[in-house]
Amino acid sequence: MVESASLTTALICLATLGSFAQPASEIPSSVEVLPASSPYGEATVIRNIPYAAHPTPRQNFDLYLPANKTGQPFPLIVWIHGGAWMMGIKEWDNVKYLVRHGYAIASIDYRLSTEAPFPAQIQDCNSALNFILAHATNYGVSSRRFVVGGGSAGGHLALLLGLARDEKDFGADASIKPLAILDFFGPADFNRMQNDLETIHSEKGLELFKDAGGKLLGAPVEQSSAKAKLASPINYVSAASPPVLMLQGNKDDLVPAAQSRRLHEALDQAGVKNRIIMVDAGHDGPLFSAPEIEPKVVSFLNEVLEKPVQANVHRPE
Repeated sequence: MVESASLTTALICLATLGSFAQPASEIPSSVEVLPASSPYGEATVIRNIPYAAHPTPRQNFDLYLPANKTGQPFPLIVWIHGGAWMMGIKEWDNVKYLVRHGYAIASIDYRLSTEAPFPAQIQDCNSALNFILAHATNYGVSSRRFVVGGGSAGGHLALLLGLARDEKDFGADASIKPLAILDFFGPADFNRMQNDLETIHSEKGLELFKDAGGKLLGAPVEQSSAKAKLASPINYVSAASPPVLMLQGNKDDLVPAAQSRRLHEALDQAGVKNRIIMVDAGHDGPLFSAPEIEPKVVSFLNEVLEKPVQANVHRPE
């Protein structure tokens, strides 16, 4: 208990120092201790840490730290929420259970398409990544053992964050490379998305893609083929790409399974380690973090990190 209280006190000081180090966002940073019954297990969370010099209300992240201290920096998951690029909150996190497996999670927010068109979203993701790694020692996380991931629109941004490391216009630092990417049902190929949705006769998906894609690109999708290509992660696959784990619903009518299968084929052709797990589900939902999925994600991470991390894997009832 003394050790836990000391850690909490230190983190409160860190959060306070961080707010003085940068111009404050509208919501100040705060520290909370989560009980073992939480979806993250027993953990400490620092909320609303700004990552930009002059942050907007959305340019911040929440950092979840496992309670079990190992004496070594925690391996890190940088998670990006979904919401069709035009909505969503940091709490939309499909891998909360990874904190119980000894991983820290930095769940980042970013400017939405209603605030700024692409590439503002990936620029924010790179800014957040750069900030987190620059302050990794302060937060007790590893600047070398980190993975990027996200769900839906966040999966798309995670793919860009991991694959497009040479894109200076995205704010990417080519010297930084994640050890892997977790892509949960994220769009990979904008230029073929409409055709994929027409193939599965998804009127709902077509309507959403035209609306969300148009807002993201700043113009109707059918008039933005060049920008759609720029925004498509599949176009950045190379032999130097990090390993990718894809989770995809076989009944997804918003991001068709063809998107993940095409990315899987491109990665295979480039000789990049990757795995696709088909889930008997639609788009998103509890099945993507079900007990039978959890060990598959953890096993993949243990492989790419080369050794398992210390875990406290009791699942809350």
